[in-house]
Amino acid sequence: MHQFFVDVAPAQRAVITGEQARQIATVLRLEPGERITLVADRTAHEVVLESVTATEATGRVIKRRQLATELRFDLTLGLPLLKGDRSEEIVEAVSQLGVRRVVPFVSSRSVARELSPAKLERWQRIAREAAETAHRAIVPEIEALATWEELLDRLTGRIVVCWEAEEHASLVEAAAGDDISLVIGPEGGLSLEEIGVAREHHAVIVSLGLRTLRAETAAIAAVAVLASRRE
Repeated sequence: MHQFFVDVAPAQRAVITGEQARQIATVLRLEPGERITLVADRTAHEVVLESVTATEATGRVIKRRQLATELRFDLTLGLPLLKGDRSEEIVEAVSQLGVRRVVPFVSSRSVARELSPAKLERWQRIAREAAETAHRAIVPEIEALATWEELLDRLTGRIVVCWEAEEHASLVEAAAGDDISLVIGPEGGLSLEEIGVAREHHAVIVSLGLRTLRAETAAIAAVAVLASRRE
C-alpha cells in the first residue's frame, strides 16, 4: 500500500486534499476500493478509498497499528554540501535507511557553499517522500546549513567523523553506544585543523576502510553499516 504522512490522525473517515490528493488521483491513479496508509504520530491508519478526484480523496479508516520501522537509536547525519544534485541523492537514500536528522554543512574545502531556501525545501520534500516509500514512522528533519563549528555544536550523542587519513579506528567499533551523529567530509576532505576542532568536541575519528570513497558513497555506505549492525 502507498503511504502518506499527515499532520492530524484521521478519526473514522479520512479526507486528503492538495498535492497528496493530486498524487493519488493523477500520478498513482488509485481508484475507490483501493487502500492507502496515512501515518500520524507513529501510527499507521489503513484507509479504503471511497472517492478520488484531483483535488480531494476520501475514505474510511478500517485498521490502525503502531509502526515499528524506526531504528532503535537516533542517527543524525552531518552532510557536506556537494556540487550539483549529489547531496539530494544522499538525502533520499539515508531517509530510507533510517536517519532521524540531517544537518548540512560547509567546511574549508567545500566547493558548494550556499543552500537556498528553495533547495532546502526540496530536500525536505525528498526526505518526506523517501520516508513514505520506506514505510517509516516519522519524517526525517532537514536542518539549515551550518559551518563546521556550528555543526559540531548542533550534534548530539556520540559524534563520529569519517576521515580518509585515519588508519586504525573503524566505524563499527567507534559507533557502539546510544545515539550517534555521523559526519562525512566534502569533496576536498576535512583539514587537519577541522579534525582538531572535532576532537575538541569529543568526536571519535574513524576510517571507512582502505579505499578512498566519494562523499556520497561514504555517507550512504556508513549509514547502511550502522543501520544494519544495530537494527
